[in-house]
Amino acid sequence: MNPYNSLWTGVRPGDGPQHFHVVLLDNGRTGILADEEARQTLHCIRCGACLNTCPVYRQTGGHAYGSSYSGPIGAIVTPQLLQMRHGQSLPFASSLCGACYEVCPVKINIPEVLIHLRGRVVREQKSALDPEALAMKTAAMIFTSRTRFEAAQRLGRIAQWPLVSHGWMRNLPGMLGNWTRVRDLRALPSQTFREWWKQRAKNAPSGDPAAPLHAARRIAEDTSHG
Repeated sequence: MNPYNSLWTGVRPGDGPQHFHVVLLDNGRTGILADEEARQTLHCIRCGACLNTCPVYRQTGGHAYGSSYSGPIGAIVTPQLLQMRHGQSLPFASSLCGACYEVCPVKINIPEVLIHLRGRVVREQKSALDPEALAMKTAAMIFTSRTRFEAAQRLGRIAQWPLVSHGWMRNLPGMLGNWTRVRDLRALPSQTFREWWKQRAKNAPSGDPAAPLHAARRIAEDTSHG
């Protein structure tokens, strides 16, 4: 039985309680119910199976979740009960391995809800002038247009020149330096596959339209044997 329901007894004339009171404590659950993607959160019977299997919870313990709801289910319940004003970091405290979903007896897709709540955090808490938000919008604008994407590749090859050493970029400036502080970044190639393909097609004999494809296969075979 769902532990959120406490049934003690009923009204009995002349023996026992004379009145029966039903108390419904919402505590933000109506808001959860209104979210079609996250309402499955309310199916929880608080069995604790997700806590027992979660690798993150086993390392951090319950106090790290900041409420009476800990573990994977706490990561999706707590922020919603607090109208996403507090606990915004909890949806990100997961590796999304899916172990909680596998053991959940009522099949709450916790990884799916975690991703949904991450999106809500980004949309509701981030400012329009946030550097990360601006970077993502710029990337979306570039990646959704082949012309802009190819132009960005050409500009990138030019802009990277003072940062490249022996084919690698090891010290990027500004905020990007956090990436190269612990890892190396390979430089953009001098020619993309699309550019190489166009060049091969231009130089191919007129009677053999498949010559670029044959060349690509030969290169792939040489690389695999090498």
